Amino acid sequence: MDSMKAGLLLAFASYANAQYGGYGGGSNPSSSGSNGGSNPYSSGSGSSYSSFFSNYTVIITAHAVLATLAFGLLFPVGGIMIRLASFRGLWWIHGLFQIVAFILYIAAFALGVYMASNLRMLHLAHPIIGIVLFVLLIFQPILGFLHHTMFKKHSRRVIWSYGHIWLGRIIITLGIINGGLGLQLAQRTHFFAPPQSAIIAYGVVAGIIWLIYMASAIYGEVKRHSNSAKGDIMPPPQYEERRRRRGSKRGEMTQYA
Repeated sequence: MDSMKAGLLLAFASYANAQYGGYGGGSNPSSSGSNGGSNPYSSGSGSSYSSFFSNYTVIITAHAVLATLAFGLLFPVGGIMIRLASFRGLWWIHGLFQIVAFILYIAAFALGVYMASNLRMLHLAHPIIGIVLFVLLIFQPILGFLHHTMFKKHSRRVIWSYGHIWLGRIIITLGIINGGLGLQLAQRTHFFAPPQSAIIAYGVVAGIIWLIYMASAIYGEVKRHSNSAKGDIMPPPQYEERRRRRGSKRGEMTQYA
C-alpha cells in the first residue's frame, strides 16, 4: 500500500474513532499501547486498515441491499398484490412474498446490529427503528395466520384481521422511512457515505413504491365498502368456491354478508 493510501486510511480511522467514542478507551487509533488489543485500528499495519474497511464495506453494502429489497420491494409488492389481484392461491403468494422479505430483513437486521454495536451507534434513530421493526415483524405472521383462519371461518374481518392489516401498513411505511434515515446517517457521519445521487434515487423510487402501495390499500378499502353497501361483498375466490360446493351439496345457495 502506498503512503498516500495508508495516510488516508489512518485519517479515516482517526475520524471514525473520535466520531463514535473510540474503541480502545479513547486511545489514538494508530497506537500500539496497552489498549491496542481492543482497538481494531491499533496494529499499525496498512494491511489491517485495509482489511477492516474492506470487511465493513461488504457488511454495510449487504445490510443496505437486503433491507432495501425487503422494505422497498417485497413487502410492498406483497401488500399491493393482495389488494389488486384476484386468483386462486393468492393468499399463499402473498404469504410467500412476506416470508421471503422477512428472511431478508432478519439477515439485514443481524448485520445492522453487529455494525451498530461495534461502532457504538445503537442509541441513534436508524438502529432503534430497525430494532422496533424487527420486533413488530415477529407478530405479523401470527396475526396473518389468525386473520386467514378466522376469515375462512366467518367470511369477514375480525380484530386479528385489522391488527394484521394496519400493522403491516405501519411496518412498510416505517421501513421505507428508515432506509432513508440509514443513508442520511452514513452521509452525515462520513462513514462509507453514499453519494447524494444515491439518496435522491432511493427517495424517488421508494416514494413511488409507497404511493402505489397506499393507493392499492385505499382502492381495496373503497371497493370493499362499496361492495358491502351493495350487499354483495364476497370472500376471496377459494373460500367462495368451497362455500358454493358445500351449499350445492345441501341443495341451497350460500349467501355472504
